[in-house]
Amino acid sequence: MNKATTVTWPYPSFAMEFQGFPRLHSIFYSVFHDKNGPIVVCQVPEGSITPLSPIPPTSLTSASTHHPLTPSSPTLPPTAGSQDTNKTLIDFKVISEYIIPKKELCGHLVTISTPSYKVMGFPILIVDIEKYRRNDYMFNLCFVFERDAETSSYEPVVRKMAKLLDGLENLIEQLLEDLNSYCECQIPINVSNTINIKLFPTYPNPPVVHDYQVPVYTVELQQLIDVNWDITMRKGELNVRVVNFSLCYTLSQIIGYINGVNHVKKIAEMADVATHWARKSMEHLVYYGCVIMVDIFQFSNIYAVKPDVMRIMEDGPLQNESLRFLFEILLYLDVRFAILHGTTLREWIDENGVDLIPMDIRRFISFGVIKGFLYRVHKYPILTDTAPESVRKRVPPLLLPFLDGQHHYDEICTKFGHSVREMDEVLGYRKEESKVTGTDATSVPAAGQGEGVVPRIRFIFR
Repeated sequence: MNKATTVTWPYPSFAMEFQGFPRLHSIFYSVFHDKNGPIVVCQVPEGSITPLSPIPPTSLTSASTHHPLTPSSPTLPPTAGSQDTNKTLIDFKVISEYIIPKKELCGHLVTISTPSYKVMGFPILIVDIEKYRRNDYMFNLCFVFERDAETSSYEPVVRKMAKLLDGLENLIEQLLEDLNSYCECQIPINVSNTINIKLFPTYPNPPVVHDYQVPVYTVELQQLIDVNWDITMRKGELNVRVVNFSLCYTLSQIIGYINGVNHVKKIAEMADVATHWARKSMEHLVYYGCVIMVDIFQFSNIYAVKPDVMRIMEDGPLQNESLRFLFEILLYLDVRFAILHGTTLREWIDENGVDLIPMDIRRFISFGVIKGFLYRVHKYPILTDTAPESVRKRVPPLLLPFLDGQHHYDEICTKFGHSVREMDEVLGYRKEESKVTGTDATSVPAAGQGEGVVPRIRFIFR
């Protein structure tokens, strides 16, 4: 029975769900026979690759004589789970030239896709002029999966088995059963040698962490630090003569400043570590599910509601988790989330009296963003091509590359250390002239540009 392992990250914003290891349908051992060409010597289950038509003993004599890898009998004893002798998973003759390929492909991982299955092997070439009739010996231990299976977890297994294979054909069946049942195996070979194989899930690299993002704990990381950590992990015991900041040391420095409010750049400044190392440390924490990144919380932010908000009515566990935030606000405001879109958070609070509710509005907004039923509407400034030179001169030169509509206010303000109000003054933004409708981008002229004047700086909300 295949026991698939499912690993789910704590929060869906950066959710990476591991669906389990692919199921092995067959393992077979193929060699190059000096008269018959590529043949299947051993297959599990029986008849899964080639029909169980007995091969004349004389046809295997040369292979059996010249190398210990070839067993005395062509196949393992029949098992209870053997395949029908008239039905095979693949047509071995069609792909045999890739199972036992040209010498140039030997020593490399080779994957062959058939209409229904994927065959992965690592062909091995052993050269010995005196021992072998054809001066060399070629064999390949192949694993068979579903055609669309994600098999990256098995690649190191295939390589390891190919390099360790030395008279181990009789152990293939145990390998198949253990990997499918336990995702690992431990097969003793002799007193000194044991085959130890374990499948490990592979995850994509975490998203790139930016200076303007805010880390929020998903676990109590402080409780994981104990006296057994490496000495460089504890600031008080670090030798002051150490110049290079290790990643572990950087983590120990920044952990105390992660509070769901400070962005990455501010954390680096407060911890007195390089911003580059702070970002790398955050990426590691994101990878292992210790933190999740959200936007900077400010009362000038604009948020909108996603259709996923209706999940609260259907998802029991999410309802229980939402009670401390949503019970009061849903009753008191009569579900007025939609008013968020097009107004700043400060305006929404004032208009609906949210400040009268005993709740942490920052945690409420962060909860909505993390759970995926709120999203941030960012403001992107654009300096149009029609702007005259006099207008360009009023904008700080270092700011010009960021006015192309690809950089939002959080990034720009964090980069230059300005508040939103200060950046509005620099760019001439006036709220009364803006209008945000839905998720469509809306152009807004900068301050001081009346009717009939071509806009020079526009603001897009998305």
